[in-house]
Parts: sequence; structure tokens; C-alpha cells
Amino acid sequence: MARRANFAIGLLCLLACVVALRPVILNFESKTFLNTGPNGPETPATVGLAFDRLKISSGRRVLDAYLVRAPGTCQPRVAVLIFHGVMETISEWILAQRFLYDHCISSIVFDYSGHGDSSRPGTIAHLNEDAIPAYATFVSQFPSERLCVLGHSMGNSPLLESLPHFRPPPSCVVVANAFSSLRDAGRKRGTSLALLYAIPDAWDNVENAKLVRVPLLVVYSDADKVNPPAMGQRIFESAPEPKQLAVLHGFPHDALYRTPTDDWWAPVLRFLRSQ
Repeated sequence: MARRANFAIGLLCLLACVVALRPVILNFESKTFLNTGPNGPETPATVGLAFDRLKISSGRRVLDAYLVRAPGTCQPRVAVLIFHGVMETISEWILAQRFLYDHCISSIVFDYSGHGDSSRPGTIAHLNEDAIPAYATFVSQFPSERLCVLGHSMGNSPLLESLPHFRPPPSCVVVANAFSSLRDAGRKRGTSLALLYAIPDAWDNVENAKLVRVPLLVVYSDADKVNPPAMGQRIFESAPEPKQLAVLHGFPHDALYRTPTDDWWAPVLRFLRSQ
């Protein structure tokens, strides 16, 4: 009896230690995948665009960003704030900014903490914090435009986590190529069950989508090998109305910024200009 009691007490103590250490484990693990090398040499000028290089204050950190304004003759006047994916930098998004400019959409793409030339380190908490001043800067730069936010892959997580704190709320939200939750994404990539359940599921996009109170477009491709279509479908089903779904065919995960085309972007452009 005593042996069983000691075993039960030991197990409870172990579980208590795991629970107490979960934030520490999460912070340590996030630093392994939320930090990149420096930003590349490419800027919007590389593809023939005038641009502003922004430095956005996020607490004691500074975020690097490219701002591209659409021609002044464009109507309607629309701007989008881009939350890019994990291990990406703003230099990789210049083709997408060129595409948006050619379709009369202004844009800002920024590097989170730990990414490109932004301050380090990148952690889940820091990325969530970064989203709010990035959005405030976006609002200040485009006082007369229709303002929308777009997340790609991991970028949807800090976007949806921080969306309730955006003031004023954006006119629309685009969730593209998202995972359903950080834990689901880890499971898809083969992370051990012990580690998966030792850390809290900090980014649950299915749950956070329930809090969206502006028009939402969920976009995913049936050929996405990184975040399977079922993940995007779960996010769409959990979100309240008004919402729209665009299921694309044959596009790889990163097609929206590596090889931007009308076929991928058409439903997004319609949505950005609507309402």
C-alpha cells in the first residue's frame, strides 16, 4: 500500500512540475523555430517599386517593415497588413507586394521579433505583442483606406491571437494556409507526444477564429502539403458569420508570395475590395 501511495504521490509531483514548467518549455522551444538569419538584400525597389522602410517599436524591440503605396488614382483605396509565415523575412515578399501594387492594393509586410533584421529574440509571446504595434502603425499610415489584414501559415496565429486588441478593428481578415493549432502542426511534423502535451497549445486558431467579429475569408489549397486542407476547414467552420471560404486547386503552400498569380489571388482581391 505504501509503495502505491508513494508512486501516486511521485506521479502527481511529476505532473505538477510539468505543468509549472510548461511556459519555460514553450519559450525554449519557440526560440528554435521563431528566429531566422538576417533579412535578404531584396527590397520593393528590386522589383521597381518606391517604398518606405519602417521601424516599428514593439516594447524594447524594433520591427523591420516594407511599406508600398498603391497609385493615388486607385479606387477603391485598399491597404493590407501582411503577417508572413514562419522562418520567412520581408525580402521574400517583394513579388507579392509588386502583385498587390499592380492590382491597386497598398501593403505593409513586417518581420516579427527574431526574424530578419528585427530585434531578437522571437518567442510566441513576443510575436503576439508585435502584432498590436504593427497594426497601429498600419492604421496610422493609411488613414483613408479600407484596412484589411492577411495571415499566411504561421502568421495567422499572432494575427488571430491579437485581433481582439486591434483598434479600430480592420474591415476584413484573410486567413490563408493556416494550421488549426500549434499542437496540431507539431503532430503533423512528427513532434513527440511527450513534448506536444508538455507545452500549452498557445496558438489555437480554431478557438481564436470564434472571436472574429469582422468579415472573414479563409483560403486554402487542396494541394497544400504543409498545412492540410482539413485544418483550414476546421477554422472556417468554427468562425461566426459573415465568412467566406475559397478552396484553391493545385497550389503549393507558399504560392501566394513565391509565384503570385491571378489564379491564387483572385478570391482574395475580390474580398479585399468588397463590403
